[in-house]
Amino acid sequence: MNKLYKKLENFTTSSAIKIENSDPQFLSLKKLFNEIKNKKFFLPLIIANSLICYQLSWKWENYWEEFAVFFWKNPVDEKNFLEAFEKFLNWCKNNRRLLKIKFFRLKKFFPFLKKFSEQEKFFYDNLEIFLEEIAKIMCQKKSAKTIVFAVKMFWYWWRIFFGEEKIFPKNIKIPIDSRLEKIFEKYWKNYKNSKNFFENLSEKLQIPELHLDAILWVNFKEIIKITK
Repeated sequence: MNKLYKKLENFTTSSAIKIENSDPQFLSLKKLFNEIKNKKFFLPLIIANSLICYQLSWKWENYWEEFAVFFWKNPVDEKNFLEAFEKFLNWCKNNRRLLKIKFFRLKKFFPFLKKFSEQEKFFYDNLEIFLEEIAKIMCQKKSAKTIVFAVKMFWYWWRIFFGEEKIFPKNIKIPIDSRLEKIFEKYWKNYKNSKNFFENLSEKLQIPELHLDAILWVNFKEIIKITK
């Protein structure tokens, strides 16, 4: 932990937000926001896509670019929401695995849209409640990768829509993926599991875990010393 902390000690929450502003996923969402006609469905599209963003065939940034391109060219509303996503999954090249399971997840999420509509401000001000609601409807743990990732994308939406940069609550966990597991495996000494490890790193750096995610993403190669 000390070795990793030394590599990251000059980063702050503010520098993490600057990194997030140049995140390819964030930039793809900005493009979509500028082009989409029915902006009421901008947020539901983002949350739904977050819940099926796993086991991708290629890089995340490529997938979110595909997502943005498809949905600014294909208008969506409440009536064709699921149909549009089914077409998208059959069209896109970067999310080709487990499509039946992913479409089933979208069907589980769909009933939440009515509850969510017109309550975006409430859920944004109470991200922990939003996290609990999404986890409950998807029948998953609050720490599950796609559930936490949906919270992160919700935060991106608010920043794009209103221009407000709010800091994540400290008790919302980092979405653990294969990249973070590799970091954990390299520095794991004296830690029971990866969740415990990143919680402690977050505390030491005084950076909320979801903001820490961006820092670890851009510094991944240096952290595990991958050479080209």
